Amino acid sequence: MALNDHSVARKGGAHDFDNTTKIIHLAMAVVLTLQMCIGLLVHDPQTRFFLYLHEYVGILSALVIFVEWLWIYTASQFSVLFPWNRAGISLVVKDIRNLGRHVLPEGGDTVGLSGFWHGIGILSFTFMALTGTILLFVLPGGHSILGLHSTDFVLYTRISLYHRLMSYLAWVYLLGHVLFAIFHQLTGNDVFGRIFLFRRDG
Repeated sequence: MALNDHSVARKGGAHDFDNTTKIIHLAMAVVLTLQMCIGLLVHDPQTRFFLYLHEYVGILSALVIFVEWLWIYTASQFSVLFPWNRAGISLVVKDIRNLGRHVLPEGGDTVGLSGFWHGIGILSFTFMALTGTILLFVLPGGHSILGLHSTDFVLYTRISLYHRLMSYLAWVYLLGHVLFAIFHQLTGNDVFGRIFLFRRDG
């Protein structure tokens, strides 16, 4: 599924994703979407239930993201997800210009807007996982599921602000990701079948 080197290349034609990618993608889609929705209810003054649920699902989310990074390394996907060199950025810009001509960028493991946008999403969720984990150690009032009691309200407020600000980018990424997947599906590119349906090899 992934590029085997760090060169810039495009692959022609849509193809199925391998089952490992599908499993990780499904896990991230379910767990991270659930976590973000729960996050909208964390500040409900009527109950602490959503706060504790957010903490538990947050730990699970961090584990899923960690597995995703292991897979990125194993499958050598860095050049696809983070095309931050001149050649890679030129392909991203080309895809953006093509959007103005109503041409969707090529999906899958290709260097360009699609891979770049996936990379932004992974970085934003990773940042949220890191700051969320830190919050478990500095959460005041004895509300951390780790059983820790912090009185450093300044650090808690600062990390909480970073966590919340990054959540806005994460929502933009998620909505954009789903929107472009729908566009691809409507134009005949069966992205939902390629990423969600498990098929036997061969």
